[in-house]
Amino acid sequence: MRRVLLPIALLACVAGLIVFAGCKSGPTEQELFEKATKAQEQNDFATAIKSYEELVQSYPNSTYAPKCQFMTGYLYANHVKDVEKARAAYQGFIKRFPEDNLVKDAQWELDHLGKDVNDIDELNKLIGTPDSAAKSQG
Repeated sequence: MRRVLLPIALLACVAGLIVFAGCKSGPTEQELFEKATKAQEQNDFATAIKSYEELVQSYPNSTYAPKCQFMTGYLYANHVKDVEKARAAYQGFIKRFPEDNLVKDAQWELDHLGKDVNDIDELNKLIGTPDSAAKSQG
């Protein structure tokens, strides 16, 4: 009888380990995305960045991953004012998601990192500032 019970007990243990190992602990991608966007809305940029980065790390194939990678760069560039981390995030975005719709935006951000919005001629022309009008006539 023991010889029959031992293999059954071992099989049950192995099956339990497989089921347990398959369970992912921690927040879901939806929970991380919601946490990040909520933190961003509340100007808690450190928490937003951490949640965006965690989502990209934990769920690299998620449909949220490209936007989260882009938003990491955006927050570093425009709110945290850390140009190097913004550059790394945008470059990582372009490398990992080269077909994404936001690639042109990421490249534009990279091309203008660290510049004051008033010093970007393209923007001045769009909004029609006096400086842009003088530059284009001169």
